[in-house]
Amino acid sequence: MPPASEPPTEVTGVHDVSDGGLLVALAEMAMAGNVGMRLKLPDGLPVAPHAWLFGEDQARYVVLVEDDALLLDAAQSAMIPAVRLGRTGGDMLSIEDVVSVSVAILRKAHEDWLPSFMAGPQAA
Repeated sequence: MPPASEPPTEVTGVHDVSDGGLLVALAEMAMAGNVGMRLKLPDGLPVAPHAWLFGEDQARYVVLVEDDALLLDAAQSAMIPAVRLGRTGGDMLSIEDVVSVSVAILRKAHEDWLPSFMAGPQAA
């Protein structure tokens, strides 16, 4: 927790990293906020990138803050692993050297899949 003399870091969003993993959590956050994200995989991942992006770990969270320094310092003081993933902005969800997709395309796929599934195969 930051000292009383420092203003607290305002948390503007939180999402658990469980069903679908980190990449699904980021996509859900991008769709909910209608804002893109530019991310970079941290150096020295303890597992393969696909395992880190899609691992369904109930003890991981994505936290959006204006200034990450206080949050990262507090996490380090509490011996909680934390990394900076990137920045929000724009209309694309991009992970450097991995994937880039527009938030609009994510939303369309998310909203259209059930009606398409229920309609069944279309006659050719």
